[in-house]
Amino acid sequence: MTAEPPRTSNRPSNNSQEGFALLEGLVAIAVLAGTMVAIFALVGSILDSASRVGRSNASVEITLNAIETITAVNPMVQGSGKIDLGPYAVIWTSATIMPIIDRPGSLYQIGLYNMDVRVEDQPGSVLANFALRQIGYRRVREPGLTLGDQGARLGDPTRSQ
Repeated sequence: MTAEPPRTSNRPSNNSQEGFALLEGLVAIAVLAGTMVAIFALVGSILDSASRVGRSNASVEITLNAIETITAVNPMVQGSGKIDLGPYAVIWTSATIMPIIDRPGSLYQIGLYNMDVRVEDQPGSVLANFALRQIGYRRVREPGLTLGDQGARLGDPTRSQ
């Protein structure tokens, strides 16, 4: 009887099953590469979306600044014009959409105007374009005077006293 040498492992001694084969390694690299391509595409899409949101926020900020600026304009006094706001300019034109109201007891004439507003960073390069309605007014009488006094003040002899 011959003694067999002791075995150090319980697994069968088949050399073809040990470690990674070259084909398995190539498949793992291909799967990893496909995953990385998908991840890079996702990152690119996220960066593109963030860029669009940033541009949109800038446009909204410019429009809000223009609206805030144009609300200080009285379209009855200044029907069109341009205001420089540093890197860009607000340009507007206005037109009445209702007849001007002048009530006998009122100090003011009022009218409703359509205002077309453009925001440009250079002549011809439009950053924002919008329309709004705004009330225009003009003081036509002094306070504290009666209608008779107002007529005399304006040189109408039939209205005095």
